[in-house]
Amino acid sequence: MDDLKDILKGRVQHAGVTASVTAALVVESAQKVFDDFFGLTPQLIRVLYLKNRTLTVAVNGAPVAQEVKRNEKTLLEQLRAATKDEQIERIRYLL
Repeated sequence: MDDLKDILKGRVQHAGVTASVTAALVVESAQKVFDDFFGLTPQLIRVLYLKNRTLTVAVNGAPVAQEVKRNEKTLLEQLRAATKDEQIERIRYLL
């Protein structure tokens, strides 16, 4: 007879929930990175979702978008370190 832990783990992986939970944790950690990096109120930059190795953020204006673009390389390094997810390749921002 299988262990209950193994059965649950298999069912969760089969249902595809693991990827969703991981993405949600990455979004939460990424929001903290942006808040620390820019020192801004949360309303100016809001992390929306992670999909296809692209982190999508909503920005409040063009100047904020320019700052995100200018600091993208540094932000990606900090995001990868904070989230322990090496798959984040780029940041997409929405105005």
